[in-house]
Amino acid sequence: LILVGGIRSYEVVKEMVDKEQIDYISLCRPLIREPDLIKRWKRGNTERAACISCNKCFEPTRAGKGIYCVIENKKVTMV
Repeated sequence: LILVGGIRSYEVVKEMVDKEQIDYISLCRPLIREPDLIKRWKRGNTERAACISCNKCFEPTRAGKGIYCVIENKKVTMV
């Protein structure tokens, strides 16, 4: 069984896997916001994913600009 959508918490995923409620997870938007999310979790930093599920990451594709986190991009360009 693969859990898809709304996954932001390592602890929730671990609990579900440990209880054998799921076999796998599927991530999309959290990895757009944080491409190294899985590595971060593996290193022991199990803080929630930064993605807020606003779906704005898909807006640039309509203009042919690829896919990226609009919120994260604003943070980077403001610094």
